[in-house]
Amino acid sequence: MQSPLSQQPPQKIHDLPRDFLFTQLAGYFHAPPPVGIIEANYSLWRCIETGFEFCDPPLPGNAAFYEWVSGFASYYPGFRWEYGEVARMLKSGNFSTPDFKVLDVGCGKGDFLRALDFLPPQKKSALDVNKPAVRVCREQGFNAFCGTVETAIASGFLKPAEFPVVTSFHCLEHVSHPVEFVRELLRATASGGKLYLSTPYSPMSFERDWFDILNHPPHHMTRWNLMAYRRLAEILGVKMRHFAPSNRPLRQALQVFRLKHYGPNVSISRASLIKNLLRHTSQFFASWRQLCQRARHHEIGGADLILVEFTAP
Repeated sequence: MQSPLSQQPPQKIHDLPRDFLFTQLAGYFHAPPPVGIIEANYSLWRCIETGFEFCDPPLPGNAAFYEWVSGFASYYPGFRWEYGEVARMLKSGNFSTPDFKVLDVGCGKGDFLRALDFLPPQKKSALDVNKPAVRVCREQGFNAFCGTVETAIASGFLKPAEFPVVTSFHCLEHVSHPVEFVRELLRATASGGKLYLSTPYSPMSFERDWFDILNHPPHHMTRWNLMAYRRLAEILGVKMRHFAPSNRPLRQALQVFRLKHYGPNVSISRASLIKNLLRHTSQFFASWRQLCQRARHHEIGGADLILVEFTAP
């Protein structure tokens, strides 16, 4: 067993048996998962040098798994903070030059590319392994390809070092071989160009009190932090900057309270929530104080999301 980011022997955190993961999925989505969508008993490991966490075996969810989870409206977040942040940075740059264009890998239905309303559709390229999503992107006028960077270059759809900007939001944590995945993204990035990645920042604020099945296998293969990203940049020989949304411990405390008392994806009236908060005031404020302390000592201020910019050599 070896961490993708270190030669040092990793530390085993705990086992994640198939039956446990199956039960957690059922509780998260309030529906019994189909038989066969979890193919292995997993274990979770931690890199002793960086705190980066990864699972064994590195076996992502199969087609049946993603077909099932993607059928729930709660699975898709819609607009993400990092879409607006990257759009803002691009808009302040030289986006009007003739050779400027953007490639979004793991594009989904094109939510990020739609946020780039200052660019014409022909300057937006999209890659995904999901055929229906690629079809939606094509209908919006984007240059879209079903496959990976490697297969897109091999087919001639992409050229090496073609794009001044490449993005891949919430994809890195899903892949079995993260270093190789980012290396392929850099292969499509022009020299001096920017590659933007985002992932959850693990452990997230609520994971002290509640197990998040969607931040574990078979959904997420890896769990990232700032030190892990810095090691990744070192391995790849790239310059790095990082960004995070402003953090609100009070909002995080409310999220923890809701998860502990109601579970995920449950609608609760404002009146019921307030009534329950009044019954458990001391518990809520203890959680809030803990999250305030976490924010003061946290590498990115307690945020549950990190956005990273790599500058290609």
